[in-house]
Amino acid sequence: MNTKTKLLTVLLVSVAACMLIYLPFTMALQSDCELGDENVFAKMAEDGSCEFGDVLKLRLLWWFLNHSEPVEVEGIVVMLIDNKLVLSSGEEQIGVHLPEEWVVNGEVVTPQELFLSGYPSEGESVTVKALGADIIDKNGVRIYLLIGYEIINQSGVHATANLPVNIET
Repeated sequence: MNTKTKLLTVLLVSVAACMLIYLPFTMALQSDCELGDENVFAKMAEDGSCEFGDVLKLRLLWWFLNHSEPVEVEGIVVMLIDNKLVLSSGEEQIGVHLPEEWVVNGEVVTPQELFLSGYPSEGESVTVKALGADIIDKNGVRIYLLIGYEIINQSGVHATANLPVNIET
């Protein structure tokens, strides 16, 4: 074994050992900072009570909101799996992430309840209004994220996502 390999091995083992000692102590602290909390930014500024994971989630949400644009996707419903609506649009399939609560005809339902009720059903054509952001778009590869906020079925019935923010287009 040469010197570079030994040095790299010792370095990696040291980093792993430090993480095994340090991370349990940092994770043991309870955070009183939640993403749904209206005063989350004030808490972060005042007493630093938010943990790294909370701050990271907020930064990702902030990045997405600042880099996304409204898009409309039309397609035929293929399936709903793990709050992700899969649509067939021509030769491609598009996945749209769905929030946890939706309002249809004054009733609050989950995506699963929405589809169990037959709104919409597999094989039905729908229009989904979503916020979309490119994560990577280079060298012929595009990775993007779509988060739906409104679904309109063939009958013209609107299902609107119950979100903590308002979206106007």
